[in-house]
Amino acid sequence: MTNTSFSLGNWLILGGYIAAISILGSLFYRKKTSAGDFFLGGRRMKAIPVAISLVAADMSAISYMGAPAWTYQHNLELVWSSWTYLFVAPVVMFIFMPFYARFKFYTAYEYLEKRFDLKTRLLGSAIFLLMRGSHVAIVIYAPSLVLSLITGMPLAACVLIMGVCTTLYTTLGGMKAVIWTDVMQFSILITGLIAVVWFSIARVPGGLPVVWQVVNEAGKLRLFNFSTDPTQLTTFWAAAIGGGFMALSTLGTDQAYLQRYFTTSSLQEGQRSILLDAIIIVPVSLLLYLVGPVLYTFYHFNPQQLQGMPSMDAILPFFVMTQLGGWLAGLVIASIFAASMAVMSAGINALTTATTVDFYQRLWRPNSSDEEVVRAGRMGTILWGAAATGAALFAGRLGPIINAFNLINSFLGGPILGIFLLGMLTKRPRGNAAISGAALGIAVVSLLAWKTQISFFYYAIVGTGVTFLAGWIFGWLQPARSDEELVGLVRGLHAPAENPQT
Repeated sequence: MTNTSFSLGNWLILGGYIAAISILGSLFYRKKTSAGDFFLGGRRMKAIPVAISLVAADMSAISYMGAPAWTYQHNLELVWSSWTYLFVAPVVMFIFMPFYARFKFYTAYEYLEKRFDLKTRLLGSAIFLLMRGSHVAIVIYAPSLVLSLITGMPLAACVLIMGVCTTLYTTLGGMKAVIWTDVMQFSILITGLIAVVWFSIARVPGGLPVVWQVVNEAGKLRLFNFSTDPTQLTTFWAAAIGGGFMALSTLGTDQAYLQRYFTTSSLQEGQRSILLDAIIIVPVSLLLYLVGPVLYTFYHFNPQQLQGMPSMDAILPFFVMTQLGGWLAGLVIASIFAASMAVMSAGINALTTATTVDFYQRLWRPNSSDEEVVRAGRMGTILWGAAATGAALFAGRLGPIINAFNLINSFLGGPILGIFLLGMLTKRPRGNAAISGAALGIAVVSLLAWKTQISFFYYAIVGTGVTFLAGWIFGWLQPARSDEELVGLVRGLHAPAENPQT
C-alpha cells in the first residue's frame, strides 16, 4: 500500500462521513438538560433503535477487520462465540432485566449496593471501568491502524482523529446522540459489508460456485469441532459454552449494554430490544465471518497480489484498497470507522455514567444538583475520551485484534457475573462473601492462565463457577439478612407494587 492509494475522493467520503456523524450527534446537545436525559435519553427510547445500537456495540473494527482475518486463516468455529447471544438473551430478559426494572437505576452496580453493600458496588463498577476502558482503547486502535496503513499518516495522528471526533459528539449529545448515531453507523457498516462480499465474489473466476468449492476443500467452512481437548481454542464447547458465559456477563452486567436497556420506556421494551439484538446479530456475524473465506479464494488464485500486506489483521482493508479502489474503498473504510465510532461513543458514555453515578455522586457529592451531575458527566466524557485515546497507542501489544478484548473479558467477566448471580439467586451471602468469592475466582483463573494451555474461553466458566460457589460457602460465615430486607433483590422475593419502572 502506498500513500497515494487513498485518493482525494476517498478522503472526501471519509471526511464527509466523520463530519456528518459529528454534526448529527451534536444536534442532540441541550444546554439545559437533566441527568436522566443526558445519561439515559429520558427513558423514552423504543426497542428497535436500542436493539440496533446494541448490535453496533459488538460490531467495531475489532470484529469488522478481525473476523475476516480469522476465518481467512482458520475456519468458522469462532462464530459460535457470537451466536451464543441467541441462547443467553432469554436468561438476561427474564432473570436479570426484572431486577433492574424494579428500580430506576442509572448503573447496574447500584443493584449490587442494594443487594450487598457499597464496597461490592464499587468493586463491580471498578471492574467494569477496567474492562470497558481497555475495550474502547482497542476500538480506537483498530481503525486508526487502517488509516495509518493506507495513508502513511503517523498512527498517533490517526488515533487523535478517531478519538477527538467521537468524544466531541458524545460529550455534547449524551445517550440520545449515542443511540441515533449508532443507527446511522450500523446502516453504513452493513452497506460496506455487503459491498465487500458482492464485489469480492465478482473478482473470483467462476463466482460463487468456485468460492464454495475452494473454501470447502480448504476446510474454511468448518463450523463444528467437538474435540474434548481443552487446549484447542475454538472447539464447540469452548466457543459456544465458554463464549456463552462471556456473552451473559456482557449482556447481563456490562454498563455499556445495560445503559441502553435503561433508556427504554418499559421492561417489555427493554426485553424486546435484547431479543432483537440477539436475532439481528446471528446473520450479521455470519456475513462478517464469511468475508474471510471469500478473500481466501481470491488470493488462492492470485497469491502474488498479497505482496505488501503489512499484517493479517489488515487483509480486509488491504483487499479493498488494492483490488476495489475508487468510491467503494472510501465507503468501506468509512464503514470501518462507523463500526468503531459507534462502539467508542457508547463505551465512553457508559464509562462516564459509572464514574459519575457510582463514584462522584455516591462518594464525593451525594447532594449534587442535576446540573452539577450533567456537568460532571460532560467533563468525565472528555477525560475518558482522552484516556482511551492515549491507551489506544499501546493496544497493538495484545495480539490478534479479534480476540484482544475476549482475552481481557475472559479474566474479569466470569467473576463479575458470579457476583450478580450470587445476589440474584441466593439469599445468604453478604458483601464480604461476594467479594471474597470474586477474589478467589480471579485467582483461580489467573492460575489456570499461568499453569495451563487451556482455551481462554473456559476462563469465564471457571471464574463464574468459583465466584458463585465460594461466595455461597463464605456466606454461611455471616448472619443472613431477613427476607424483608431482600424483597425485590432476590429471585422469588417480589418487589412491592409501587416500585416498578415506568
